[in-house]
This record gives sequence, C-alpha cells and structure tokens, in this order.
Amino acid sequence: MIEPVAAILIGAGQRGSEVYGEYALQHPEQVRFLAVAELDAERRQRFAAQHSISPEDQFESWKPLLARDQYGQAALVCTQDQQHTAPTLAALRAGYDVLLEKPMATTPDECRQLVDVAEETGRQLHICHVLRFTKHFSKMREIIQSGELGEVINISHRENVSWWHMAHSFVRGNWRQKEASAPMILAKCCHDLDILIWLMGQNCEQLSSVGNLLHYRPQNAPPGAPKYCLEGCPAAETCPYYAPFIYVELLPLWRSYAETAKGVSRLAAQAQERAPGLVNALSNLAPTLRGISEYRGWPISVVAQDPTPENLMDALREGPYGRCVYHCDNDVVDHQVVNMQFEGGASVTLTMHGHAHVEGRFTRIQGSRAELQATFGYGGSWIEVNEHRSDRRIHYDTSADNASGHGGGDDRLMDAFLKSLREGGSGKFDNSSHLSTARQSLESHLMAFAAEEARLEEKVVRMSEFREAGL
Repeated sequence: MIEPVAAILIGAGQRGSEVYGEYALQHPEQVRFLAVAELDAERRQRFAAQHSISPEDQFESWKPLLARDQYGQAALVCTQDQQHTAPTLAALRAGYDVLLEKPMATTPDECRQLVDVAEETGRQLHICHVLRFTKHFSKMREIIQSGELGEVINISHRENVSWWHMAHSFVRGNWRQKEASAPMILAKCCHDLDILIWLMGQNCEQLSSVGNLLHYRPQNAPPGAPKYCLEGCPAAETCPYYAPFIYVELLPLWRSYAETAKGVSRLAAQAQERAPGLVNALSNLAPTLRGISEYRGWPISVVAQDPTPENLMDALREGPYGRCVYHCDNDVVDHQVVNMQFEGGASVTLTMHGHAHVEGRFTRIQGSRAELQATFGYGGSWIEVNEHRSDRRIHYDTSADNASGHGGGDDRLMDAFLKSLREGGSGKFDNSSHLSTARQSLESHLMAFAAEEARLEEKVVRMSEFREAGL
C-alpha cells in the first residue's frame, strides 16, 4: 500500500481549494495537505477545516510556511498570476517539487528564472497545462501522430470565451488589467499555445498578431447605465451582462452547458431555465441532478464564499462582480488572432475572443489525406475525421468520463503529477509526455509574450531571435 504524498498549498482560492483540495478529499490515499498559506482568513480556515490542518500549520503568507522545516514532498502554488514567482522559487530552494498554476509567471525573465532554478535545484516543476490530460486533446494528438490525416498543412484553433465568462474574468474579475495580471493571450491561451506545440510535436518558427479592446468600453454603455447593475439600471431587462442574470439565475452557464451536453444532463440543464423547481424536486430521486439544482461552483463561488442567492445579491450590490461591464477599469483585449508558422512549414492560427455565444474550443485541421473538426465544450466533446479519398466519416466521442474540470483534465493532471513524484524523475519527460517539464512549458509562454509584442509593435517575430534575446 502506497503512502499519500505529503503536500502544502500556497493559495486556497478557486483552483487551490476547489480543484486540488477537492482532489485530495476524493483521493486521500494519493495526497494529503499538511499546511496552507492563504491571506484571506475565511478561505484559509475553510480549507484547513476540510483537510484537518492544525492552527499552527495555517499561515497568512507563504514566507513563514516555507521558513519551517519541510512538511513533505509537494508544494502546490495557486496564487494570483503576479504572485507566482517568489513563492515558487522559495519552494524549489526549500526542497519541494512544485505544481504551479498557469501562467507560470507574467514576464519572460521570471519564466526563465523559474526554469533555471528548477534545473539548478534538481526539483520537479510542472505547470498546470490541463488540456494535455483531457481525453479530447489526447485523442487528437493520437490521430495526428498516427498519420491518419496525412501531412498537417493548416490548423485553425479557436478559444471561444463566452460573453459572460469574458465579463466575469476579464472585465469585472482578476484578469481585467494587464499590469495587475498578464496579457490576456498569456492568461487565457498559454493552455492553447502549449497544446498546439504538443499536437504538432514541433515548435513555432515565426508569428504575428492583431487584436484590441473593442466592446467593453464606456461609450458602449446603455444610456443612463449606472456604475453598478443593482443601482437601478434602465437596461436591466435587456442587457445580457446584468449581474443577477449571470450569477443568480445562472442561465448563461446552463445554456452553455446544455449546448454540448448529452442525455439526461442536457435535458436537466435545459429544464433549469424553464422549470428549476422540477429539477430540484427530481434531484431527490436522481442525485446526479444535484450538480445542477444545488450548484455552488465557478463562477458563483468566486463572487461569494457561501454562494446562496441572498449572499450573491449582497456581493453584487457593491462588489466587483456587480459592476456594469461598460464602467469597469479593464484594459485587456477582448479579441486577438495569432498567425504562426511551425517548423515543418504548417500554418497555424489561434483566435481568442470574448464574445462567443457558447463557451468552448473549436479546432479544424487540414491534412493531405483527411480533415479533422473538433469541439471541446462544457457539456461534452467530440472529434470528426473526414477522409478525402473514401469520404468516410469517423466520429469520436471525447467527452469526459468523470466530473472533474477541464474535460477531466484536472484529475488526470494530479494523477500524473503524483505519479511523477513517486517515480522521482523530471528529466525523463519529453514532448510526447502528457506531463511537461518547466522548460517545455517555457516555450508556450514565450510564444504568448512574442504574440503580445507582435500585436503592439505590428511586426512579425521570429521565435529563434525572441528566445535568444532573453539569454
């Protein structure tokens, strides 16, 4: 019988608590949290209570935690983006192997420093590139590498951020300002840039980019719109961004989920809009429906610690998530396109935007022998391959087979991280592995920084020169 990996958590917010903390609660034989550092007292105490962490092992800051003798083998760093570098460097130097939330850091120099220190100390440092661990993108890579598509000529990949997700995270939320977080192409799409590298098994040679902040600006506000939605907005009945519509009624979330869900889950999500009382009543007979009728997860868990309708309304009256989206202090782009050429000559485009009706990632790959079209959504995922010569269509259902986030990727990422710690080797992973080394993760981050430079300076960036510029 294996012993659970002893771990510490730095940052008990949504990802730290609701994803990795929940994994530990569901898999106590795999990992156990022995200490936590979190500035917010309510979050810290709630996480400590869930994981039976004693008061002397609860900290407001990571500094006194890492000054203690080492608690165990693993440190999970889940702070805000700008706060990743210092605790990760300290954890590596204190002897911990680290799982770090993406993006790894918000400047190229800090990203390189993290990689250098991980290699100098011989510690494992893995970035949470969860898309690699999904059934969907794993199957897509298998299809490409098998040669089923022939030679890959072009990839068109879209990160369709729904209008309400954009409003939540990048207009009202923590990632709304570049200086306070990171460029949106890094914060949202280092996942996607990493997955493109992994799918192709090649690096990008050159790229260019265009995009800007077009819609979420004061001049687009409805006439008479106040600073906060609940201050008597005249457009409350018609504006899609009206905060209670998004957070209390939750209809945008369930509509997006139903769009790609199947079976009972799809019917329940659709019924939540028309007859929520019925879904609630049926959940007593079908406990799986409680995930809808008693939903308390993202995004409402970010708005209020205890997201009851009453608490949500209180939070929206004066909190950041109750602000009019046209009167916020946001400055990140709401749409951006990156044009790339990879080493083998294939052309690749990444489109990211915050105006999608349905949240999801859509991929189309043109090969010399077949075409691949794929949808990766909240409720389900699939891939279809159309062969040129035979006109045969092959459909793959790549929906998650468990309820964890990111299409099942969150749980599989933790499985792989813990397995890697037990096997004791970071150097053996290559680009064919699901679990990436810090140096492999560096490449996708440098692409994001290069794309932002290309957008702002209206130029083409050669990646070989961009890599060397920081050395």
